[in-house]
Amino acid sequence: MNKRLTAIASRRQILLKNIEAQRMDVAEISVRWQKPLALADTGLKAVHFVRNHPALVAGGLAAFMAWRRKGVVGLAGEGWRLLCLYPSAILFGLKYLSIAPRSAIEERSDEIDG
Repeated sequence: MNKRLTAIASRRQILLKNIEAQRMDVAEISVRWQKPLALADTGLKAVHFVRNHPALVAGGLAAFMAWRRKGVVGLAGEGWRLLCLYPSAILFGLKYLSIAPRSAIEERSDEIDG
């Protein structure tokens, strides 16, 4: 019985040393992968944002492209002209933008309830 306990104790010591070596290997690997995984995580967050807010992203890109092309004064003049010429289209867009968040909230509440 005593020899068996000694063998078990020595086997345990060997296993503990292997575990410590494996922990050190995993720590080295995780340090190497930390930056690439952080970059991938940031990319996923950006994709989720674009997927959840497409109107905001499209509006921001359109505003950026218009601003880059004409400047702030040109953009303001163009906006005023569009507001005067196409009020029904603008009101339709605003109506759609005001309905979209409500429907998303209703869908989430249905998921929680159901």
